[in-house]
Amino acid sequence: MEISDAGPGMTPEVQAKIFDPFFMTKFPGGKRGLGLSVTHGIMHSHGGTIYVSASSHGTTFQVWLPCASRTIGEGRESTDAAGVEKGASKAGTILVVEDEDLLRLAITKALTKKGFSVIEASDGSAAMELLRAHKDDLDVVLLDVTLPGVSSREIFEEAGRIRFDLEVILTSAYGQETVAAKFAGLRVEHFIRKPFQLADLMIVLQEVMSD
Repeated sequence: MEISDAGPGMTPEVQAKIFDPFFMTKFPGGKRGLGLSVTHGIMHSHGGTIYVSASSHGTTFQVWLPCASRTIGEGRESTDAAGVEKGASKAGTILVVEDEDLLRLAITKALTKKGFSVIEASDGSAAMELLRAHKDDLDVVLLDVTLPGVSSREIFEEAGRIRFDLEVILTSAYGQETVAAKFAGLRVEHFIRKPFQLADLMIVLQEVMSD
């Protein structure tokens, strides 16, 4: 898939950084510079990649994905209304707290295909409500560190209060040391850095749920 524009393009310096987390060329506002970084991570998790070329006459992005090994629909597992493969045992219930819509949707779809039941929250306030409403059903909370509304630290603390055995995996584009400083005084046992691949997340989930 190829997408082009007829804008002013970008300098080589900008082009070298466009997939870096939090890199922006516009003034800060509602955006946080994660769109291309997340997209890059999703493409790689599917065995694909993104190429970019730019000149003074515009920019072109090419998205490359591997060819399907079979015809669409061939051997496809039937699914129920929740999108879980029929016959597959439920792997557990996860609350995914992520305000980046693209990333949250990708994680939810991937985990559902793996047999998990997924509950989604797009901000801290919704996450707090869902955490309390489903406290007896949840096995894991995948918690983005930077959220609008109620802070991730408050959600982390509440999870420990309502269920001492409820596991929380923190995720952020920031490094683990930065995250640890933000959660100083709390026992943080599980962390995965963005952008991550599904295989990496599954490894962390297996470790968490086998404890």
